[in-house]
Amino acid sequence: MVKDEDEEEERRRDFQNWNKNNKMPLSDKNDFRTPEAVFRSLDEKFGPFTLDAAASNENTLTKKYFDIEVNSLKQDWKGKVWCNPPYVRQKDGTTIKDWVEKAWESVKSGIAETVVMLIPGYTSNYYWHNTIFPRASHLVFFRGRLDFTGPNQRAGGASRQASISVVFSQAWKGTGMQVLRMCNRSGAWLTEETFDREVLKLKLKNGVEAFGQKLEDNKFVVLAGSTANNEPRPSWRRSQVKARKKLIDEGVLEEDGDKLVFKTNVTFNSPSGAAAAVRAAASNGNALWVN
Repeated sequence: MVKDEDEEEERRRDFQNWNKNNKMPLSDKNDFRTPEAVFRSLDEKFGPFTLDAAASNENTLTKKYFDIEVNSLKQDWKGKVWCNPPYVRQKDGTTIKDWVEKAWESVKSGIAETVVMLIPGYTSNYYWHNTIFPRASHLVFFRGRLDFTGPNQRAGGASRQASISVVFSQAWKGTGMQVLRMCNRSGAWLTEETFDREVLKLKLKNGVEAFGQKLEDNKFVVLAGSTANNEPRPSWRRSQVKARKKLIDEGVLEEDGDKLVFKTNVTFNSPSGAAAAVRAAASNGNALWVN
């Protein structure tokens, strides 16, 4: 017992030294536990969580969890998932960016119903602008910095940087993003507001109607529930016919009478590519997608 306490105290001192000198080994910077009140509030609103995707036997917050031994990024995240990932680059080169992309892909593919993450508010990083801002259903901001627990708990209490909870959800039916605020200590909800992203429409004379949004890097997402022409035009490029057939084979596009229906949101490399998938013909997306 004394030995365990000595080892824990040594780890705590090492972590405090790293805070000052940035010399702590990579593997020991990430053993933190989410404050219970914060987790409980997020679990009540977005859960109940069935998987803790980045945990250990000592700090898991759900019955089922993935630890460092099984490499969570290579596992299927199913159900309603909680993830407070490692905040620094790992020995295999993975970073928070990889965890964010895994979360989004798990929801996009339909394997996970919801993924709720707790990550640093490094909002200038590209994964915020490429993945989180265009695709998250909710962002939760905390009034005050979080006081993480665990063997590497920082002396003096709160974390040095702000934390933000990012939610990707199949259940969210809004066209925008909901932004919430929470008390960092009690977990009490303070405010919530919805910010709509601009939704564009493409409507054809035969009743086909699609809705979508522009994303970063000229990409374009067609929203679930949009319809598309079933039969491609003879002049349509073979590569695009093949790409749309793949969406049909994967169940992303399903037949509904004489039309196709988008069952999930689908991201295309350009507005023109998205318009072509809807019209089943070569298209100028910048002209066709309108307010």
